[in-house]
Amino acid sequence: MKIAVIIPTYNEAESIGSLIYSLENELGMIPKHDFQILVVDANSPDGTAKVVEDLKNSYKNIELLAEPRRGLGIAYISGMNHAIFKLNADAILEFDGDFQHDPQDIKHLVAELDNGYDYIIGSRYVPGGEIPQEWSWHKKFLSKYGSLFIRKVLNLPTRDNTSGFKLSRVKFAQNLPLHEDKILSRLHAYKIHLLYEMIKMGAKTKEVPIKFLERSGGSSKSTVLDIFESLKVVSVLKFRSLFKS
Repeated sequence: MKIAVIIPTYNEAESIGSLIYSLENELGMIPKHDFQILVVDANSPDGTAKVVEDLKNSYKNIELLAEPRRGLGIAYISGMNHAIFKLNADAILEFDGDFQHDPQDIKHLVAELDNGYDYIIGSRYVPGGEIPQEWSWHKKFLSKYGSLFIRKVLNLPTRDNTSGFKLSRVKFAQNLPLHEDKILSRLHAYKIHLLYEMIKMGAKTKEVPIKFLERSGGSSKSTVLDIFESLKVVSVLKFRSLFKS
């Protein structure tokens, strides 16, 4: 299968080179699949796009999609549409550009795709999963219990409901609301909306434990607004489910 690895970037010039180098090494050891790396850069002023363009001379499976900065959710949606309709991908992998996701974990998600799963989530909250020890207590609390809150309110079977490390079979992903007028959040909360839709469509889902790492370089894409956005998305999805029932 052709698997597109989508990496949104903003001011990641210091880390994107080493990240792509690590990715290429890991992806080269995964048999049977053709991997494309799609970097979606939000016009980073630090020259991230230039670093990626230079890397294209060494690696032929890299593509750069330059877009205005409109939020993490829109960057991923743009990347997904490009991967599905331009790269003809069979599966798409959401992957951070700041080393918070470990390239070595990709093979575990791909193995479950090979086992017949449609939606594989890199999970911090199943046995074997970890969050950074460096996180403050309130950040740990919000992450863990925020995910539990989403699970309970939306009646989801998954434990990590805000993970940004997910592998989706295009058979299902192509039916997602991949348009900025249809997605409920342009920020981090897009993850909740797409997770809910994938499970509702009946995608065979599995969580794979990962060790979530502290970010390396770049600028954080997360803001306080993400908390309110998450509450909004959960509320809208819950209302829709009640109304339809």
